[in-house]
Amino acid sequence: MEKKRSIFFDTSLIYFLVIVCFIGIRIFSNLVSISEPVSAVLNVIIQVGLMLALPFFMYKFLRKKKTSEVFKEFNVKPINTKAILLSVLIGILVYFLTLAVASFFNIIIYGVGYDPSFGMASTSSDSYPLVQFLLDIVVTAILPGICEEFCHRGLLVNGYKQLNIKKTILLVGILFGLMHLNIEQFFYASVIGMFLTFLVYVSGSIIPAMIIHFMNNFLGLYFTFASYNNLPFGDFATNLANALQTSNAFLAFMAIIFVVIIFLALLAFLVFMLMKQTRVKQFELLAKKAIAKKERERLFAQFNLDANKIDAENGEKPDENMPEVVFKEDISRAGSRGVIVDVNFKNSILEGEYFIKKPSLKDKMFLYGALFLGIFVTLSTLIWGII
Repeated sequence: MEKKRSIFFDTSLIYFLVIVCFIGIRIFSNLVSISEPVSAVLNVIIQVGLMLALPFFMYKFLRKKKTSEVFKEFNVKPINTKAILLSVLIGILVYFLTLAVASFFNIIIYGVGYDPSFGMASTSSDSYPLVQFLLDIVVTAILPGICEEFCHRGLLVNGYKQLNIKKTILLVGILFGLMHLNIEQFFYASVIGMFLTFLVYVSGSIIPAMIIHFMNNFLGLYFTFASYNNLPFGDFATNLANALQTSNAFLAFMAIIFVVIIFLALLAFLVFMLMKQTRVKQFELLAKKAIAKKERERLFAQFNLDANKIDAENGEKPDENMPEVVFKEDISRAGSRGVIVDVNFKNSILEGEYFIKKPSLKDKMFLYGALFLGIFVTLSTLIWGII
């Protein structure tokens, strides 16, 4: 009997193919002179084709899943309006913190002789029309926010659940950074990737990560567009640079540290509020349903009726996500995944862990392949940028 492949193996295989195809398109676009419209089409192919369609259809085929099951396993779950607004605010904070992280690591690589203009096409345009701005929003903000999150926070987080949470956050973040295939983007993209992966566990959905990713990319585009067209905040970068120009370098450094600490505190608060609007509310809803079901079963039992049998006869299927409820007086009978509650639902805890077999060397071979390719290309941009 053929041994069934693990989800870790299938996920790594899919992501390896994504990286191989991505590198191939990058090499092609650098070797062949292409126009801006063709470049935009290639970006759409990369996002929609490689980051969204390929992971979706390959996972669906390899794991023999229905479309709804794929979206469910990838945590594509709706969030409420408050959670959306909180995600937007988090996205704004992440953008500014990203500037700080990027600046810090750029100082390091520039210090060893890296040329930031390496591999970048020279542009002489002195205008940024609205049509181009709107096209850039779609290609550079909307599509990456959806497609790259689907691939990384959807496919990888689900596929690497055999690892513990800390390892998954670290691994997915690094893969996200390497996926950019550029030493400048690697550092801050890895940090953002780790944070967005953490948010998936906090919220139970990849929608907040999509919104934050979009906001981070959109703000960069807007400030550039505003600068060209004399719009509000168009002189943001200039004003920021002027504010940091002071004869006292230590004072400037301390001011930056102070602002970063304030932003991190705000970020922690917003993440906590987001968790209350997502994961906590999801758990409360499930637990309340479970409690109501438990009370219904007790009531039926008083009349010697089987609630589960009646539901089956009426064609009602049990909710697989609903936790088992064991009231305080039945605490000795709590299962490994039981929710122990009192009647008024003021003291509830979730017990138990999922025990999943660790991935083997065979399971990891395509993951190692993806890491090798990502590291090789990323380091190449550093080496050639120095030479």
